[in-house]
Amino acid sequence: MCFIKMKLIIRADDFGFSEGVNYGELAVLKTGLVKSIGLMVNMPGTKQALHIINKFPEVCLGLHANLVVGRPSADPNIVGSLLQENGDFISSKTYRRLLKEGKEVFTDEAAVRIEVEAQISRFYQLTGKLPEYIDTHAVHSDHLYSVVRKLAKKYNMVFLATDPKFSANLSANPTRLSSSASFYQQGGNPDNCINLIGNEMVKNKNKFSYIVIHPGYLDDIVMAKSSFTQIRTHDVAMIKSKNTKKWLEDHQVQLLSHRALKEVK
Repeated sequence: MCFIKMKLIIRADDFGFSEGVNYGELAVLKTGLVKSIGLMVNMPGTKQALHIINKFPEVCLGLHANLVVGRPSADPNIVGSLLQENGDFISSKTYRRLLKEGKEVFTDEAAVRIEVEAQISRFYQLTGKLPEYIDTHAVHSDHLYSVVRKLAKKYNMVFLATDPKFSANLSANPTRLSSSASFYQQGGNPDNCINLIGNEMVKNKNKFSYIVIHPGYLDDIVMAKSSFTQIRTHDVAMIKSKNTKKWLEDHQVQLLSHRALKEVK
């Protein structure tokens, strides 16, 4: 059988969201399939996440910039346009409703820049280094992406944006696959999901793909603050599935991290 040489980045988001999420992230890190993971620096599980990632120096650690859950890293008095009255960020649910109504979100780009830069600084304080890449949590917005792109360039970080025109510092442009949630909705389950993912990879003429997953186990924080619940446990089971590993090995898929995307200057 002749195989098409394929490359794949499996990116795990929401690292640090909660203790339950962290245990799910740990489970997929142990498989060796996930080589890029995005840290949230303002969530209850952030410090635990750092203890976990220290055991996996080969994994590329990025910043999962978060402006929709928890409290800001910047001075609340300066980024007030991003906050609810209780001091928490305006929720992703609210932003999605506004987007559905045709309204723009994150229009206060000055506040967005201050907050994202504060999270970059917090990441540096926690880890002693800058993020190797940056992405954003939950809500897609041109205003947000524009700010993140500028900061990615300023700090020489990889930014692989959902909308490629906002990406920065890339030496390659992998194609984003459908979300794992969409595969589950097509009737996939954690054991056979790799077949659906694989079919999409094979059809990708670029031959370099990436998929975003949200592995985690459920706890009170997740149930109260996230619309992603069972999807998280499915993602853990899918990555741990023997079928997933076998398909990737049988098709000689090269698993990479965001380090493979870094533009050489």
